[in-house]
Amino acid sequence: MSERAKADSPSTVLPLRERNRLRTRREMLDAALEVFTESGYGSATVESIAARVGASKVTLYSYFPQGREELFRELYEEINTQLVEQAVRIHEVEGEFRSRVRALTEALMEVAQRPLVGRFYSIDDPALDEALDPVRGHASGVFADYITADLAAAQKTKSVSTKASPRVVATLLVGAMRSALRDVADGSVSPTEILDSMDALVANL
Repeated sequence: MSERAKADSPSTVLPLRERNRLRTRREMLDAALEVFTESGYGSATVESIAARVGASKVTLYSYFPQGREELFRELYEEINTQLVEQAVRIHEVEGEFRSRVRALTEALMEVAQRPLVGRFYSIDDPALDEALDPVRGHASGVFADYITADLAAAQKTKSVSTKASPRVVATLLVGAMRSALRDVADGSVSPTEILDSMDALVANL
């Protein structure tokens, strides 16, 4: 369970001090996302993020000792976790290869459409590499694993005609999803166009 869920869940009884700590931490994460969206990573300084929540730089470092790198890494991993949880739910119910690829694509497009999160999760900025490298690819790896297994199963039942490597196909499909994420996040393509195109793509496998 995420810190936000812990703080908001009525079934989770936490001491007041702990609830306040989680709330402040959440406010700092949200402020980092807002400042990033408005100004970009280069201008998203510890000082500007702390000021957004009315805190000092020292206070922010007490919550995030590694500064803005830790803030953005945690934000990115939160989205990864949400996507992984959705992928697990998709594969907990009966389904076949094509419908599951569409469902995974829909999950990513939902992230892309979120005003602040979509731009952040689709960012390709070398300045962020050091901060995000430890968490980049977590959700994509899970997506690729599920697609690989589903395609391999579909090949065994001959519900698809392709004899291509399931792992290679999965890697290409996830790469297409990530590229589509950027296009939807910047408004150049609609989610419906992406989903229709993905349906057409997998229908020919």
